[in-house]
Amino acid sequence: MTEPAPRVFCLFFCFLAWIIGFSSPIQVAAEDSVQAPEQAEDGFRPLFNGKNLDGWYTFLQKHGRDSDPDKIITIENGLIHLYKHAAHGDKVVQGYIGTDKEYSDYHFRVQYKWGEKKFKPRFEILRDAGIYYHHVGRDWVWPRAMQYQVEKTNIGDIVTVGNLQYDTWVDPKTRDERKPTFMLREDGGVEQMHGHQAGITHLAHRGQWEQSGWNQIEIVCRGDCSEHWLNGKLVAKCKNIQQPVEGAGNKKWFAPLTKGRILLEIEAAEIFFRNVEIKDLPPSACCD
Repeated sequence: MTEPAPRVFCLFFCFLAWIIGFSSPIQVAAEDSVQAPEQAEDGFRPLFNGKNLDGWYTFLQKHGRDSDPDKIITIENGLIHLYKHAAHGDKVVQGYIGTDKEYSDYHFRVQYKWGEKKFKPRFEILRDAGIYYHHVGRDWVWPRAMQYQVEKTNIGDIVTVGNLQYDTWVDPKTRDERKPTFMLREDGGVEQMHGHQAGITHLAHRGQWEQSGWNQIEIVCRGDCSEHWLNGKLVAKCKNIQQPVEGAGNKKWFAPLTKGRILLEIEAAEIFFRNVEIKDLPPSACCD
């Protein structure tokens, strides 16, 4: 028996909508979207309520904790807007917005969009920001932590600040460079210990997946491992994250680093953040 034409068309378009939704697991929300305060069906819950910085603290150069006389941070329309009131080219203070709580075994995500303005002391160089995680030390600029680099054209680099170390996989052609490039093991990446230096170290991400407008960052932390994702693409990952520990006689050794605060970096470039969310993950060994 032949199906009535209207019903056939209806079934076809329903099937097409299902295919499109299934094939796009990571989608950046519409321009004016603001997250709901309750936990979503996918298990994520908001860390930023879209109205104020409840659950967060600020730390800025010259001003310290929870003091922002220069109005560096503005909350409006469900967004965190950094440097709204500064004029292009001004000399500005830098710092970060941090969670009050420490987190471990989680899937974190946030969306960002660049503004138009840049400021001194980074006026002549690339726009920069970042997401710190596993911050457990004292507050200062810049704090000991792992970092998801948010620098124009360098989105997703793994950065260490303050003697942290980890194992990762790198392109063998770059293994001896100061900033080697991450490469998946299945693509020929070779294992290498990285970090373990005073100051800052970098592991370059793979691929360029930043887009104009809003982008979605994801950081997946399981135990002492982490993965960096951008717009649904894995850009870097590492395992055996460790921090230095001082013992008797000032001897130092390294111990697993598995938890800490999450920080949104403020680094002399206008930027917007929204939909700051987290999902708890069951403790498990990370994949090699």
